[in-house]
Amino acid sequence: MDEQQAREEIRIIKNMLEKTKKATAESGTLFIVWGVLISLALIGSYLLVYFKRYEWEWLNWTAMAVIGWVYSVVYGIRQQRKEPVRTHIQIAARHLYFASGAGFLLVGLVFPRIGVYSYEAILVLISAVTGILFFVMGGIFEWPFLTGAGVVWWAGAVGMSFVAANDRTLVYLGLFIVAYLIPSFILRSKFRKEQSRA
Repeated sequence: MDEQQAREEIRIIKNMLEKTKKATAESGTLFIVWGVLISLALIGSYLLVYFKRYEWEWLNWTAMAVIGWVYSVVYGIRQQRKEPVRTHIQIAARHLYFASGAGFLLVGLVFPRIGVYSYEAILVLISAVTGILFFVMGGIFEWPFLTGAGVVWWAGAVGMSFVAANDRTLVYLGLFIVAYLIPSFILRSKFRKEQSRA
């Protein structure tokens, strides 16, 4: 392989990476929908705890998870129809999203329900899994601010370990807005601007 061929292959790989970034940014809608669902569930959870209606918390979170998964499946099917060919980066990202979703389901609903640990640990563990999601996503797509958001999630998980269980929901909500919703909106906005220029 000569130098000209190598440069051409690097250019093709960079173009594929840029196209993949744009495709993922378009799916920022999925992150935002999950963000809204989780925010509503957090508010619902806080109100249920405030009014001491603990018996309804499982329904609050289960309803959020079911609605989110149904939306994700429908959204994924629509995206696959739009893009008949997927890059390795897109495939890796989808595996990451699925693995993280399964992790959220296990640490947030299944394990506490079967008594592996108390419900008080859920938000700390969810934050740790979210940190993995954002850190790896930042690495896959070479977006440093997503990697930074992953680190913020891990710091939040450690910090919440020292916060009283009753106050964790409000701390988590603040963390969620700063390190999940804001990055999701930034991604969506950034690549919409880039697409309008193209």
